[in-house]
Amino acid sequence: KVKISGGGRCNVMHDDTKPVKLISEGYPRGQKQLLGPFARFGPTQTAEWFKAEGVELKTEQDGRMFPVTDSSQTVIDALMGAADTAGVQIRTRCKVEGIDHSVSPEGRRFSVRTVEREADRKGVIECDYLLLATGSARLSYAWAKGLGHDLEAPVPSLFTFTISDTLLQGLAGVSVQDAIVSIPSGKPKKPLTQQGPVLVTHSGVSGPAILRLSAFGARVLHETDYKTTLKINWTPEIERGIEGVVEQVLEAKAKDSAKTVGGASSPTFGLPRRLWQAMVAKVGLKSDAKWGEVKNSDLRKVAALMCQCQLEVQGKGTFKDEFVTAGGVSLKGVDMKRLESKSVEGLYFAGEVLDIDGITGGYNFQSAWTTGWTAGRSVAEQALSEGDSE
Repeated sequence: KVKISGGGRCNVMHDDTKPVKLISEGYPRGQKQLLGPFARFGPTQTAEWFKAEGVELKTEQDGRMFPVTDSSQTVIDALMGAADTAGVQIRTRCKVEGIDHSVSPEGRRFSVRTVEREADRKGVIECDYLLLATGSARLSYAWAKGLGHDLEAPVPSLFTFTISDTLLQGLAGVSVQDAIVSIPSGKPKKPLTQQGPVLVTHSGVSGPAILRLSAFGARVLHETDYKTTLKINWTPEIERGIEGVVEQVLEAKAKDSAKTVGGASSPTFGLPRRLWQAMVAKVGLKSDAKWGEVKNSDLRKVAALMCQCQLEVQGKGTFKDEFVTAGGVSLKGVDMKRLESKSVEGLYFAGEVLDIDGITGGYNFQSAWTTGWTAGRSVAEQALSEGDSE
């Protein structure tokens, strides 16, 4: 994931100057539980750690942070270098077949059964402390469940919406920088809502607002098989909702009565001209119709598309190379101060194996750095307190 993140540049984290509370709001699952770990090793400490490892970071306008080299290899080299300095042994082509737990006071707490793929040689790694940082691999969920932990069913997060509506046909590449998008939440009068840029694609819609909506609505959308009604207010800057939009549209009719509604000089109310022309066509108006000749009822239909647009979502698409999973080991069974299991002594968790996921922009890596650091420190502290120097 580090290699391909950010188009090969690696979006290491999100703006380290933002308050921890604000950063935590970027996590649909884990928002409250991460506040404690962030206070100990949050964005500020993460940036300092990478700097100490020789990785200079830069912050882009949208808050994403990248290495100044714009190369993910810089981050990989730093992580591998730190692991080498710490004496970490990395075994490749070595598959974990299973994990056994012993409550006997004699011997080690865990036995990790392995098989080396090339030599077809089986082995056992015995240890007192075990950290599961396996990402969203299905097998790791089975190990956690076998060790007594409850799981939140994994479902996709961070995806685009597939829509085939005539309004969007031919508009791929058109973007609106500020729109309000919402879908039903399953609770009356409480839709899931996000605001920000929306991009029309060849298959539907994407952009930051849509991706955030998909993350916060991951479970609801999974339950509906990714079929729902998407509402878009393309013109949130116009106050008083539909009334305000109708008022401005009718004012344009009076002021620009001789102009054509789809012409190059027609007002578009802050919308990209191609999107405005598509709305005009959607309600059955000809682009060369004069403003003064258009019925008020038709203009009200256009106004409704501007601020109360409804599009039927038929499925989901993939956002670039990002694959984020909502779900994993339930946080109820984990001591978030130490990232240790509440029921199995010596068992720790970090990263996406936990039921924690963030929106796009460096949030998921931040969770990985924070939980990894916290779990690693906790293991070291426990080992030292128990007199284990290995």
